[in-house]
Amino acid sequence: MVGDADARSVEPVVNPGLGDARRRRLIRMTKEQIAGRTGPLRQVRQRDRVVSPLALELECRKLLQRAQHAIATIVTSRVYAGDLRGAVDEPVLRQHEWEIAVALREITELLLDLVSSYGGGTAGPMTSAILVSQNRAISIARDATTARVLALERLAAQVAAAEARATGLGDCPSDGGQQRQVPSTWWHAPQRTSAPPRKSRTWPSRPPRRSQALRETLQRATLAAEALALPESR
Repeated sequence: MVGDADARSVEPVVNPGLGDARRRRLIRMTKEQIAGRTGPLRQVRQRDRVVSPLALELECRKLLQRAQHAIATIVTSRVYAGDLRGAVDEPVLRQHEWEIAVALREITELLLDLVSSYGGGTAGPMTSAILVSQNRAISIARDATTARVLALERLAAQVAAAEARATGLGDCPSDGGQQRQVPSTWWHAPQRTSAPPRKSRTWPSRPPRRSQALRETLQRATLAAEALALPESR
């Protein structure tokens, strides 16, 4: 029920409200603490500042890894930097990562409690009712957290599709307004061999124009980004 995994498969998640220097220090310290160890283990220290991968069971680590991969895909994209940052800022994405990590740590601790309860042998009627309630709480929490991860993955997929189109892998929108060299043989009649060769003429490119497919992909990405907006109270 509670699987083990190498804690180095995912990154520690630090509270995004902390300063950069403290965040870097916490990440470094946490990585040093988990080196060579397997979990899950209950996290006792710095709970409001960092979520250690060692505090997550196998399936929870997989979910966090998916969320981190999706966020990395988004924030490293040129399309995100140029067109989508206004729809969802990186701090909002980091807040999602933090809240997902905290929820997964809580789920893991509920699972550890459940394993401990089952380890006592045959449960009585009251204990069985408590276990059923715990299972239901775990299922609800896991479903809600998975939904947030899927929302990040939907945005990442749209960003990746837009990136592919914008860079020419799918439908390149333009050549960036740069000039292109056009060989003279493309627009001149063949020259006699005695005449000196003509130099290539530089033609200005047409103004950048985005394809309909790219615009539609960006629109879908914007809708996916807006779905991740956090309440103003956060």
